[in-house]
Amino acid sequence: MPCAAQAEPRASLVVTRGDGAQDCPDAAQLAEQVRAIAGRNLVGVGLGSPMETWIQVTIARSFGSYTAQISALGVHHGTRLLEDLGPSCASLADAVAITIAIFLDPYANIPLPTPMPPAGAEATLAAPARIPARFEAPAHFPQLLLEGSGGVALNLLEHSEPFVNANVGMRLSPRWAFALGGAFVFPDTKPTRGGEIELGLSYAYFAACARAWGEPESAHLDWCAAPLVGSFAGSGKGYLQTHTERSLWFALSLGPEVVFPVGHYLSWVVTAEGVAPLVQQSFTVQSAGALDNAYRSAAVGGLLSLGVRGAL
Repeated sequence: MPCAAQAEPRASLVVTRGDGAQDCPDAAQLAEQVRAIAGRNLVGVGLGSPMETWIQVTIARSFGSYTAQISALGVHHGTRLLEDLGPSCASLADAVAITIAIFLDPYANIPLPTPMPPAGAEATLAAPARIPARFEAPAHFPQLLLEGSGGVALNLLEHSEPFVNANVGMRLSPRWAFALGGAFVFPDTKPTRGGEIELGLSYAYFAACARAWGEPESAHLDWCAAPLVGSFAGSGKGYLQTHTERSLWFALSLGPEVVFPVGHYLSWVVTAEGVAPLVQQSFTVQSAGALDNAYRSAAVGGLLSLGVRGAL
C-alpha cells in the first residue's frame, strides 16, 4: 500500500548558479520540482536544520550548454554530472529534479502491489523491501594524469615524420585539465646542392584543456591549446665543411582531443592539433662560393596522435 506522505524532509538542498545560468531554478524552485515529482516533501532549502543527507547542486553554462554537478553527503552520498545542449535550462532542471527524487526515494509516486494472502490465511501487511539508491562512484578531484602517445608530425620538418610524446597532467574538475609535457620528432633529411641537411625538432609544452562535450565516465571531447617551446636543429652532410646549427623554436597549438575510457583509470586518447610557428626557421649552405637558402620551415603544421592515459 502507498506510504503516507512525509511531513519532514530527509535532505537539505543548496543550489549555486554561475554566470549565464540565472534562468535555472534556485533552491526553493528546485525543491518544489522534486516535491511535485516524488509526491512528498523530500528536500528542504538551506542548511538550517540537521538532515540525514546534504545535497549541493552547482549549475553553470559554457560552450552553449548547461551543466549541473550534483554532490551528496551524509547517509546518501555520491556525485553526478548532467549536461544539456538545449537553448534554455528547463530540460536540465527537470533532469536534476528527477535525479534527486529517484536518488532519495526510488519508489516515489509509484504504487507498490500488495501480494494476495493464501485462502483462509490471516492477511498481513509487510513493508516492501527497499533497494537503496546509489549515485555513480564519486570522482575525486584533482586527478593526476599520466599519458604517453605517438603519431605523425605534419609539415613541421621537410616531410611528415613520426613523433613521440609524454606528459603529466592534472584534472582540476570535470571540465578543466592542464598538462606539462615534451615531444621528440624523428629526424628528417632534405637533399640540397652539394649535400643534404638533417633536420631535428624537440619541444616542451604546457597545455590547457576544456570539456566541450560528454561526461568523464564516457567518451568525451576536449579542446586544448598550448604554447610550444623547443630546439630546431640543422646539420649539414656531404659538404667540405659541416657544422650543426640550433635555434629556439616557438609555436602555438590548438585542437581537439577525443577520450575513450576503457576502465575507471585508463583511456585511449586521439588528438588532432594545428601548429603555427611564431618564427620560421631557415638554414643556408655555401656551395661553389655562393650562399643557398637550403631550407625554410613552413608557416603552418599539424600533429596527429594516438595515446594511452592513466588516471590516479
